[in-house]
Amino acid sequence: MVKRENIRLGGQEFAVRTKRVYQKDLSSDCWPVQVWGLPYCSGFGDYEQMCEFLATDECGGQGIRKKILTGKYAKNGLPDVGE
Repeated sequence: MVKRENIRLGGQEFAVRTKRVYQKDLSSDCWPVQVWGLPYCSGFGDYEQMCEFLATDECGGQGIRKKILTGKYAKNGLPDVGE
């Protein structure tokens, strides 16, 4: 479940999203993609924040991205992927 809240840090207020994911539910694929879903790759709509490893040989999320796109993911304990 994604939780949205405001926090204060250094006298400034920030809107943040938090999500609890247990280590036992993660695979060796790209963890941010498992936690935040495909929007992580594109910087949540902000092109300048796009994942620097996307479409490179260093990308560790190619397999997990294919599973999400084909609906074969979320059977391993992460039902909230992509929220």
